[in-house]
This record gives sequence, structure tokens and C-alpha cells, in this order.
Amino acid sequence: MQLFDLIKLWVPECDPNNTKIHLARWNGIQDPHDEFLSGTFENWQRWQSIDHFKRPFVLSLVQTFRGSTRWVFAGIYRPTGKTWIEKQGEEDAHWWYDLERLPAADEWIGRLYIRSTYKERQSRTTGELLTDDLLIEELKPERVSMEEFPGFNQVQITMAQLDLVVKHDLESWRRSLSLVKGIYVITDAKNGKLYVGKADGAEGLWGRWCTYAVTTHGNNVALMQEFGIEAPPERKFDLRFSILEIAPPTATDLDERERHWKAVLDSRNSGYNRN
Repeated sequence: MQLFDLIKLWVPECDPNNTKIHLARWNGIQDPHDEFLSGTFENWQRWQSIDHFKRPFVLSLVQTFRGSTRWVFAGIYRPTGKTWIEKQGEEDAHWWYDLERLPAADEWIGRLYIRSTYKERQSRTTGELLTDDLLIEELKPERVSMEEFPGFNQVQITMAQLDLVVKHDLESWRRSLSLVKGIYVITDAKNGKLYVGKADGAEGLWGRWCTYAVTTHGNNVALMQEFGIEAPPERKFDLRFSILEIAPPTATDLDERERHWKAVLDSRNSGYNRN
């Protein structure tokens, strides 16, 4: 089934000929999927470098990961006609749009997944161009979101997602990670190398991971060498964070558990641990 066939049931007046499709994908600086997961996508979408949204409707789809042909439905919007142009110094002007989300399609946001073969450079295209190339692939029972902490054994987040969790001080994440100390692992997706660390400070895992959000390398020697000031800015986005085990806030010595996981994962010989 094609997406526009389903849209007719939600918003009958919305069709390919009066709709602009926003294929929100990595722009070299920001990942809209991370914005979507953290609940900040709508504000992110309002800012455009060109006067893109000139049609009655905007259909927003977010790429699930860079280079993917899989997209998650992010809503149908109606531009109200209110726009502002902002220009600062020598930078190019940016357009800010007042976009009204249509509630008739809200229940599908974050649950409906679409497959498309479109890989052209233009990310804001017309509905008629893609009307036959937006195939409905899956409907999940629950909306995907980062706003709620998924549980300690389900944590697997990117550096970009950690940045957003800390930046927006997402309450369920802060509360959960502050309650425990523990052992964590950082994976470098570029080369597969691991770093095993411990969080034994007063603020638990939350305090330790906040340090990574600020510094990227967490003041670890090998990570500083790989992700320090000489590394390309985008290099940090190869990092992934997971939790190996947790300990109560009263725990006083996690050194033995840290050594255990370093040995199990061989992170001294083939990873970023140096001791």
C-alpha cells in the first residue's frame, strides 16, 4: 500500500499535487532522527535555508539512519502563512515557518514506517514525484521515542542521542541514570574498538555520561588521542554507549568489576583501555 492512499483516509484534502514532502535526513551537522527521538523535531523542521514550504501541506518523513531507505512518519503539517527571515552577519538567511500539525494523523507518528528508493540530493520534493515510491512497510504498536528511559538492559544510544539527552535534561533518563553506579562500554562504530569504563561518582552513570556529552572523550587517554581537538568534528558521532552492569549508589569499589569486563571484552589489547 502506498502512503498517499492511507493519507486520504486521514486528511482527504491532502494529495500529492498539493503536498511538499520533507525527507528529513543527515545534513552533515545534525541528524533529524535524533531530533525526532528527543521530541525536538518540530522546532528543528521550522528552520529552512530556502523558502521550501510553499504548498498547502507538508508531509514529514525522517530517515531512520544515514543512507537508509527506511523512513518513519513524523506528521502532516499545514503552513499557516506566517514566516520570518533571519540573517546574522555574513551567514545565509534562514526561513522560519509556523507549521500547524494536523491531529488527524497524530496516532501514526513514530509508528508508521515507509520504504522509499529515493536518494536524490533534494530533500524537499513534490508529492507527485514520490507518489508511487512511498511504500508502507510496518506499523509498530508503540511510538518510538527517547523521551522515556527504556531500561538499563536496553540502553544503546549514539553520541548524538546522548548529547540530546543531556542538552534537554530528559527527566526519565536523568532520574534513572542518577540512581545507579555501574560499568559501561563505549563502541567505536568506525573500527569496532571498545572502551570499558566505570561510573562510581556521586551522580552515578548520569554524571559520568554527562562528561562525555561535554568532552566527547571523557578525559580518557586513548579516547583523547582518537577524538580530541585534532579529530574531525563529525568523528564523535561514531560512538555508541551501552550499560554492562549496574550497582547500587552505596557501592564503593567497582574496580574488580571493571577489570572483569575489560578482560571479557579484551578492551586492553584490541580496544581503547590502557590499564
